[in-house]
Amino acid sequence: MSGMSTAEFLGMVDHGDGQWAVPITDRAVGGGRGSLFGGIGLAVGVATMEIETGQPAVWATAQYIATMYNPSEMRLNVTKPAVGRTVTQCRVYGTFEGDDVVTVLGATGQRPEQLRGVWEQYPDPVAPSGSVDPEREFDYPSLHDHVEVKMARGMFGFSGAGKPTGDHRSLVWVRMPEVRVDAAALAIIADYSPSVIGNAAGRVTNLSSLDNTIRFADRAPDDTDWVLCDNRVEFMGNGFAHSSCLMWSERGQLLATASQSMTIVPV
Repeated sequence: MSGMSTAEFLGMVDHGDGQWAVPITDRAVGGGRGSLFGGIGLAVGVATMEIETGQPAVWATAQYIATMYNPSEMRLNVTKPAVGRTVTQCRVYGTFEGDDVVTVLGATGQRPEQLRGVWEQYPDPVAPSGSVDPEREFDYPSLHDHVEVKMARGMFGFSGAGKPTGDHRSLVWVRMPEVRVDAAALAIIADYSPSVIGNAAGRVTNLSSLDNTIRFADRAPDDTDWVLCDNRVEFMGNGFAHSSCLMWSERGQLLATASQSMTIVPV
């Protein structure tokens, strides 16, 4: 599989005994005023869980407690409250100067396959080369400089590029050219799916993530480049929104499912 791992891309440092350091540089920020990109919080949890257990991630969820800015450093403490024969339950605590920033819960494991089925259908979208550029503009170096995004269906809710579909669904191609599509990279890519909120609303919509959750299906094949996020809005109201996405390889292989809850920020 070509490209560096997500842990290498972010410059994560293993200090042993479940202790890690994550430099918060331009590669880790992308929110308002250069704050930590939500998907990074989930991604570092997924990466450390896999490395500490030596097993692939099965699922993970991140709760965002506080934000961070570039430059700074997040400290991680990885614990394994339950270690079974094939599955390990994990907790990852992210802090900055002793204060909680993010908590990631999840599990890793590998088991013999007894049953198999995929009931969702690949949407057969327009190829990335024929999709719409979201025309994102940023005033500072950020993670977005290392991520390519193309709209295959709908409007990109953070910029207004594209055409609103008038329904609850959008299709977004995402890739990180420098990084192979490992589990942590999928956690980052999934955080582009809330752009569907603006598509459904028919206007540019800013959001702040309360949580990110990802559940992994098949591992990405070695030649995976673009990942398709098939995004849906379940609800928006009372100042909040809930969305989900199916994550597909270009060949139609289901890689993961993801979901989020967000606050809607006035524009």
